[in-house]
Amino acid sequence: MGLLFLTLSAVFSLSVAQVLKLVEVRSLRVLNVLVINYLVAVVISIVSTDWNGFEEHTGLIPILIHSAILGFLFIANFMIYSKSIDKNGMGISIAAMRMSLVFPILLSLMIYNEDITTGLILGILLSFISLILLVPASKKDRRIHFKYAVLPVLLFFISGITDSGLKVFEREFSMLFDESQFLSALFFFAFLTGSVVLLVRGQFNFKIKELVYGVLLGVVNLYSSYFILLALKEIPGSVVFPLVNLSIVFAGTFIGVIFWKDRPEKRQWIGLALASISIFLLVA
Repeated sequence: MGLLFLTLSAVFSLSVAQVLKLVEVRSLRVLNVLVINYLVAVVISIVSTDWNGFEEHTGLIPILIHSAILGFLFIANFMIYSKSIDKNGMGISIAAMRMSLVFPILLSLMIYNEDITTGLILGILLSFISLILLVPASKKDRRIHFKYAVLPVLLFFISGITDSGLKVFEREFSMLFDESQFLSALFFFAFLTGSVVLLVRGQFNFKIKELVYGVLLGVVNLYSSYFILLALKEIPGSVVFPLVNLSIVFAGTFIGVIFWKDRPEKRQWIGLALASISIFLLVA
């Protein structure tokens, strides 16, 4: 069953990218879709979370501030991910996001004094080299080029910050708060951030298709995490994370090229190969 859960996690993670691509292709408002996505996540999280004894928790302010910052970054990162998939291709965007695990690893090494290995050092170096190669080469219109080329870079760094934020929760707050309670707060603040932006823009209205895609995105996004947790109960993390991350990068690239007609440049193919090696070294 472990391999089944692992496969389902990869499938649902890839489905997130496909839904975002469809949202862009059909010219739907991405932020509106993401707001519904996080509303679905909030509702499911609240309903499935055990809140007994929550009122007895002390030190709520730091964890709420932490979850609010991460909630803002989560929805902002999703916006960047969606745009990057549309403009730079699926494989490149997925690789940039998956390599961001270098940040929580650096945090673990520098702040929490975890052991460093030669593989980690090589993985960290390769992640930055591959990021440079993944950025599209300069086009004639430098302004348009910069606008799109910066997306994988932003995706890499913001994903790294959010991953590091989750690592901080694990080390500093997980003994005080349940993970599901924390995620409920995080999803709520992501939903709140998106809703405020829509209200300020005067766009807090939703087309039927935006509601449908928002619910669909919320479900596949939630189950991608759910199945990886089930897989981790039966298979060591040292096996799960390399297989899931690498399969998503390879399958995402294949789907992008075959179905969405992505055309990575030669240097980007090299970057994808180095990104895959980097991911393996970082999590193996």
